[in-house]
Amino acid sequence: MVDRIERREDVDGCACLECRGVSAGVTRRRIGDVLLWAVGVLRNRRSILLVFLAVAAVQFVGFVGPPAVEVTLSFVVFTGGLFARSYAGTIVAGELVDRRYAPTTAAAHALRRLPAVVATLLFTFLSTMALTVVGVLAGAAVLFADSPVVTAAGIVALAVTVVLVIVVLVKFILAPEAVVVGGYGPIAALAVSWGLVSFRRRTTIVLVSLVVAIATAFAITEISAATATHPVVGSPPTRLVVLAGSSLATYLSGAITAIVFAHLYVQRILE
Repeated sequence: MVDRIERREDVDGCACLECRGVSAGVTRRRIGDVLLWAVGVLRNRRSILLVFLAVAAVQFVGFVGPPAVEVTLSFVVFTGGLFARSYAGTIVAGELVDRRYAPTTAAAHALRRLPAVVATLLFTFLSTMALTVVGVLAGAAVLFADSPVVTAAGIVALAVTVVLVIVVLVKFILAPEAVVVGGYGPIAALAVSWGLVSFRRRTTIVLVSLVVAIATAFAITEISAATATHPVVGSPPTRLVVLAGSSLATYLSGAITAIVFAHLYVQRILE
């Protein structure tokens, strides 16, 4: 049984730190302390590292295999990545409330919450796509309008759309943790994440930086795989080593990020 960590107003009974089994130090950790703590968790709870490395191995097999294998394994990598994040969140939540969940318990909970996590990401995708459509229409107005007024309005609308997409993505960044750790449904998780993430905090800058770092590492891995048949430099063994290294770095940073996200969710909920 995995306990939920919900907002105070959603808890039946006392929601103080003592009743939840959380030390006051958890709420006082700064982002630098959280990052160091995440490294310690990754070292002590090695099952998190193994799960992420397993997903990295599957992705690497897809890269070096034929296209049919890569397409087939891409679904496994996608769901495996979500499972890994959910698994890490469950383990971290247990560590923060002084409950050491067994790997089997955490894995079972992550699997149960996985459909809701997928639904949450789907709603996020639909929200950003709706805003993107508005941006495309604004861009079309800029390209085809003869009136300077319409062109100026289109440019402004396009800029606003880009900003809104970034805001939505950042504000919904803790929604998967709200699903897994808090036990919320997809829509409620989005609302919870929206309320927890503030642009006035330095923590938000770190969150965005972590996501950008992972996205960059993932992009490098994808580019390396896509250009493997037309390499710029290096022998085939060298390219395989580079590809494996970039994939490993991506998922190691992903493991740290998942731990940090789960900690920040719990920290914000308890504030």
